[in-house]
Amino acid sequence: MKRFLAVVMLGCFISFGMGMRSSYAGEMDILLQKLVEKGILTASEAQEIRTETNDEIAKEEKQKEEGYKKLAKDSMPDWVKNIKLKGDFRLRYQWDKAKQAAAVASQRNRARIRLRVGAETKLIDQFKVGFGIATGTSNDPRSTNYTLGDSFSFKDIILDYAYGQYDPDLSNYLPSLSVSLIGGKFPNPIWEPVDMLWDTDIRPEGVAATINYKFDPDLNFFLNSGFFILDESLPDKGDPIMFVVQPGVNWKVTDNIELMGAVDNYFFNGVKDHVALDFNSGTNTIARSSNMSPIAAPVYQSNYNSIAPKFEIGFIEPFKFAGFETGIPYLSFLGEYINNWDKSDQDNGWALGGKLGYKKISDKGQWQLCYNYRFLERDAWLDIFPDSDFYGGRTNAKGHNAIFQYGISKNSLLNLEYYETMSMTRASRDSDSSRLPAQVLQADWIVKF
Repeated sequence: MKRFLAVVMLGCFISFGMGMRSSYAGEMDILLQKLVEKGILTASEAQEIRTETNDEIAKEEKQKEEGYKKLAKDSMPDWVKNIKLKGDFRLRYQWDKAKQAAAVASQRNRARIRLRVGAETKLIDQFKVGFGIATGTSNDPRSTNYTLGDSFSFKDIILDYAYGQYDPDLSNYLPSLSVSLIGGKFPNPIWEPVDMLWDTDIRPEGVAATINYKFDPDLNFFLNSGFFILDESLPDKGDPIMFVVQPGVNWKVTDNIELMGAVDNYFFNGVKDHVALDFNSGTNTIARSSNMSPIAAPVYQSNYNSIAPKFEIGFIEPFKFAGFETGIPYLSFLGEYINNWDKSDQDNGWALGGKLGYKKISDKGQWQLCYNYRFLERDAWLDIFPDSDFYGGRTNAKGHNAIFQYGISKNSLLNLEYYETMSMTRASRDSDSSRLPAQVLQADWIVKF
């Protein structure tokens, strides 16, 4: 009976004190101690009551907190609940060395940063939108780097991409087929084993479609296509545009061999006889006179219609079949070729290379070594697109590119990249004239979130 009365007293005390959790906890201990001193409760009974009471209070507070969270979540619109965020930060040291026409080599050391943040949300079934912001300037669509300096000046943030996407549900009709339609400014849908033709920072503008057909678990056919707007021209001229179709296959030949291949077909309109496009590298042939203005500015000589086959063949645990336990999980060979069939000379490009190590760096201790050699003639491709680190993004260039990556944690890695490149033609007709070699070394710390 004494213990029952004590519990009733504590219950009344707790019911009045629930709103003041921090104050009544100490007072409950004082009350229990008094009951022990008067012999109503033993010390063990007081401790038991204290433990049970604290557990019950904690349980009730947890239920309240979960209720508040559920209420807050239920009150949010669906598009807010479905938001997915992602991004990365990169800290870079970069060393550049280039030989000028006057045979004087210049060197430059820079500390650079890059920050990218993106969001994507589903508005309604099968429809979603996405956008991203990044460091960089509107003066260079091939770089989101910012060089540190200028007396601690503020750095610009730009719109990296913004798009709407429609993914129709075909599971009831063609379960092996998936289709995605996208419009706006978006990540490049064109697959490349080497960034010879497309700098990875470029976000095309226009509309695109990707189609995947799963023939069987080991064989997938895909078709990437896009209608890209290159420039908005004068009213009486056709706007420069690009249309690309990339059919391809992703095939797991055996348990240890996989193959990915594609053929890009590029069609341009409005580029021929158009003045040089914004952000060009100045290496394409533009010599004819334009009829668009009395100034008769130099214009492009072709439309750059091109075909570009490419491939990557990979071997999983490539040396195990021969009895060697090397610990190398992946080896691949890759390459691509391009031909501008609107030109008759200086219209080819190619790249060959390979990867060794892990197929993708996703955890601590994983590593990958890559190498490729590139050869891109003057008019093989528009010089507004190629990798900006490879001879400044110019065509009429050739050289080596080597990359080493090492995972230092699940979402962080170190990247070391080196370029050694040169012009295909000499600076002048003099046989002793230099091909103006250039070198670039980049050391990166990358964090993904």
